[in-house]
Amino acid sequence: MAAVAAAAVPVLAGAPAATAATTTYPTTRFSVRSGDSWYTGQITWYNRSVSLGGALNADGCRRAYGIAWAGTTPLDERSTSTHCNSYTDQDISLDADVPGGADHVRINLTDANGKVLAYRYYYRP
Repeated sequence: MAAVAAAAVPVLAGAPAATAATTTYPTTRFSVRSGDSWYTGQITWYNRSVSLGGALNADGCRRAYGIAWAGTTPLDERSTSTHCNSYTDQDISLDADVPGGADHVRINLTDANGKVLAYRYYYRP
């Protein structure tokens, strides 16, 4: 049998494995209801924007609105389209281009004519 010589190979003991840097953004669950209509989901609070990801259940014709605020200053307002007698996934993206982003959002549920049926405020955690 031939002897096998071990080659000198440097070993870096304790070197950390390479990992990708990820940023975790705070989230808040939301739910706004009026009768059998509702918009429910999750708010994601980014540094300069806010995302409302949820489902809209429309009994009659309904629309959901999101309004981003910094203190007493409204930053952006956007809505879904009007949906009638349906259940659909609906996302709303809001700009909050100020240092620190939005500190709260107001979510409205309206009828087809824009009458606010229900609303709630949600604050950044």
